[in-house]
Amino acid sequence: MEQIEIKAFKREKLGSGESGRLRKQGIIPTVVYGHNINLSLAIPRSELLILKKHHFSENLIINLSIEGENEPLSVLVKDVQHDPLTEDVKHLDFFHISLKEKVSVKVPIEIKGEPKGVKEGGVLEHHLWEVEVQCLPTDIPESVIVDISNLDIGDSLHIRDISAVENVEILEDPEEVIVSVAAVKEESEEEAVEEEGAEPQVIKEKPKEAASEDKDKEKGKKG
Repeated sequence: MEQIEIKAFKREKLGSGESGRLRKQGIIPTVVYGHNINLSLAIPRSELLILKKHHFSENLIINLSIEGENEPLSVLVKDVQHDPLTEDVKHLDFFHISLKEKVSVKVPIEIKGEPKGVKEGGVLEHHLWEVEVQCLPTDIPESVIVDISNLDIGDSLHIRDISAVENVEILEDPEEVIVSVAAVKEESEEEAVEEEGAEPQVIKEKPKEAASEDKDKEKGKKG
């Protein structure tokens, strides 16, 4: 499992006002919690570039090197808050872990192959993009790979079909569908004929009696 290092320093002042001041200086407010630890930290925005390359994935072990501390903390990304307008990172939550204790994390599903059913005109429907697993932090897979080459039209691939990953337990419902191949719905001949033979809507004229009454009313107004 890949590990990266990020530098951080402790925050002396807290509050929304202080957080805003830090952001203007290019510093991101951060908290670390878990395993009897709760720290308020700050990280220079430049340190987040490597996290961004990994899409802030929660299955990436981060060694958080804190200024003034001898040993780095092993953490996972727990939450990322973005500015709704600029999409810049506003806040980060990290979860402190022990490399000797199992954790539950979400891992992306990686699709391999092109289904036979798609080659025959079917449509691939993707239902699940990630899967929750439990394992030691050092055993967290970067992704779970599923081969969909043998799927025919009408077939589905479920969680139960995923090949076993060593030292990793999948926590999802075995019956959950990951992908399926559906047939393309074709328009029936009867529907096509009905559409072709459909007559445009015609605005009917008023009956002569009604038209005559309207004219009499109009004359009465003028009189």
